[in-house]
This record gives sequence, structure tokens and C-alpha cells, in this order.
Amino acid sequence: MSRKSSSRRRLLAGIAAAGTAALAGCSEVPFTAGEERREAPASLPSDAVGPVEWPASPFPVAVPRSLAAAHESRTRELLDDVPTGPDLPNAGVAAAIGDDRERARRRANAEVADGWPVDDLSAWRRRREDAAEVRGAYRAASGTDDGPDLAARRRAVRDDRGALASALEYRAGSPTAAVLAYEPVESLLAECAGYVEPRVTYPEGPVAEPFRAGEAVARVERARAAADDAAGLRAAYLDGQDGASPRWASLVAAGEALRGSVSRTRATVRERTGREEPFPDEDLSGTVAQELVAVSDLRIESTAEDVERAAGAGEYATAAVEAGAALAEIEAYRAAVREIRDGEHRDGPSESSVRSAADRAGTAVAEAVEGGGPLTTRLVRPAVETVGYVTDRIEEGYGSVRRTQAELTYAALYARAVPAATEFVRDRLA
Repeated sequence: MSRKSSSRRRLLAGIAAAGTAALAGCSEVPFTAGEERREAPASLPSDAVGPVEWPASPFPVAVPRSLAAAHESRTRELLDDVPTGPDLPNAGVAAAIGDDRERARRRANAEVADGWPVDDLSAWRRRREDAAEVRGAYRAASGTDDGPDLAARRRAVRDDRGALASALEYRAGSPTAAVLAYEPVESLLAECAGYVEPRVTYPEGPVAEPFRAGEAVARVERARAAADDAAGLRAAYLDGQDGASPRWASLVAAGEALRGSVSRTRATVRERTGREEPFPDEDLSGTVAQELVAVSDLRIESTAEDVERAAGAGEYATAAVEAGAALAEIEAYRAAVREIRDGEHRDGPSESSVRSAADRAGTAVAEAVEGGGPLTTRLVRPAVETVGYVTDRIEEGYGSVRRTQAELTYAALYARAVPAATEFVRDRLA
């Protein structure tokens, strides 16, 4: 899973816990934290929300199978270096490392969750990180000091990442293709940068702090895996792209323009929907509308922040994607407020109404994907993730029926807004 999808999952978890004018000449679509509520767990059957099939990957070329295979091979190699029953002086440490090895082994043998091939790589990077942590802890507890070697590895990863980032150029057949090809590369470079920093230092006395040693080793392993995936995806895309040209200038201009559009649209919609309190004189307690307002409000704030962060970091392929998502989120919020004002979503939820909301979400996703291209597919991802997250939460017995219906309703509103948001982004990239 990419850094953005991981961020999106944290947003969805936050929603669970927390319970317009034309823009730049487009007159049809208005583009220019909630309080915690304790409720009973969801009492829905596991089939209340059917799965939404993941659409075809928007990455312009096939992701080489060799990338995931390399992670799997490295993961198993790291685990093979740790005995099943470690014989260490400290019996407690030995038992903990043995348990960690078994958990890492089970994760390595588990099926990868549904998603795109880039998500498969993300799953294997996490598994590789887990395996490296177990091995690093075992070696430290055994009296091996990996500190000097780890410092050298960290420098090598940092140098490789810097070389790739400085030579990126965003070569592609078009600016839109550049966005789709290089957004995951940017995400991986950012992931690498975050993990290669020595936020967890290798201890001077590794025998006394084996688990800290393992964590330090794991972070560098994860950084190396991210750097390798970034280089591999870039090479896979450029292979055979004889007509590719640098698109950096186009992406910078589009990214900055979209950044401004998101800011202006958000401000305009906030103004026209009542700023922070769209229903100040109404009691929506116990209704789906109450949850829907909380969900939509949190999401537009989060996505607007994502745009600012990406543009500020010079990740302009990411900024374009996040801007498209933000514009769709803002429109979904506006639509939610309008529907509530028109009398919708004001009842309590039921199993039947949840099933209907799930059907609408699935239909909205399918219609968006069917009528659009790869950029539309990339932008509709948050809706697909939302349905999947809701499904998982029902199976685990968490959440509430009301929140479930609100999130599914919002997923449908978001998916319906994606095609127009896609066209707006594509026009700015042209």
C-alpha cells in the first residue's frame, strides 16, 4: 500500500473514532473533527455490505512480478537466519523473539489483500520490515553488533534515493501519464526518506537493547525496499517509452494551479454551506445525517491538507492526484449538506437501509470507472477503500450501524463527484 493509501486508512480510522461557485470557468461543478460518540457495536450480518471489485490498476504499465518476488525472497532469507527456538542467555528475550518470528512467518505466508499491484509491493515491504526486525533483534541478543554495517547501509540507501530523486524528470508521453506513472514513485521516495532517517538509533550495547536494535535495522531494511521499488517502477514505465519527454514543468504548473483551486473551492463551499456549522439550529442526534456531516467534514479537511503537503514537498504528481480527490471530497460534502437540507438521511439506520447504501456505493463506483479512464480509476480509490474498510469493520464487530450507513452514503457521493473532478484535473494537465 502506498503512503497515501496508508494515510487514507488512518483517516478512515479517525472517522470511525470521531464518529457552490464555479471554479476557473467551470460552472457545472462547484470546485474553486468530529466529537467522539460512544455507540453500541455494529449489529449487522457479515453480508450486509458486499465487496466492491477493485478496478484495473491505473499504473500505465504492468508492475514487474520480480519486485514482489525480491521482497518475498529477502523476507524468507531474513527469517531463515533466526532459529525457530532461539537459544539465548535471556530466556524472556528468547521467547519474545521466537514469538515474533512465528508472527512474521505467518504474515509472510498469508494471502495479500485485494488491491493493485503497487499495494502488493507495499504489503511485502511491511513483511520484509517485520522479518528484518526479528533478525536484527536476534543478532543483537546473540552478541553481534550490526551498528557499523547499519550505518553504511543507511548511507547507501540515502545516496541511492537522492540520485533517483534528482534524476526523476517525470519523463512520459503526456502530463496525465506522468501523474499516473510517477505518483507511486514519489510516494516510495517519500517513504524511503522517512524510514532512512535515524529516528531510532542502533544502541551502543545491543545485547542489553535487542529490540531497539531490531527496530533500527528494520527501518533501514524498509527504506531499502522502498528505494528499490521506486527504481523498479520508474524503470518499468520507461522501458519502451521512446517518445517520453520530461514533464516536470507541466506538472509544477498544474500542481500549483490545482493547489489554488482546491483552496478557493473549499473556502467557497464552506461559505455557502454555513462554514463550520451547516445545521446550527437543528438537532440531528441519532440520525445518519449527524454522522454524514462528521464524516464529510473530516475528509475535506484531511484531503486539503494532503494537497498542501504534496505541493509543498515538490511532489507534483501526487499533488495533482490529491487535488482531484480533494475536489471530489468537497463536492461530496456540498452534496451531503444539500441532501440533508432537502430532508434526506434524517432517519435512524436499519439493516435494510445499510444494504441500500452499500448498493448505491457499489453502483456509483462502477459507473465512475466504466465511464472514465485510468485517472478516474485512480481518483475513485478512496470510495473503494471506504467500502472495504466498512466491510472489514462489520466482520470484526466494530463501529455502529449509523456510522456504517453514513460512510457508505459518503462513498457514493464521492464516487459520483469523481468524473467531474477528473475532467478538471485533466484540463489543468493538458
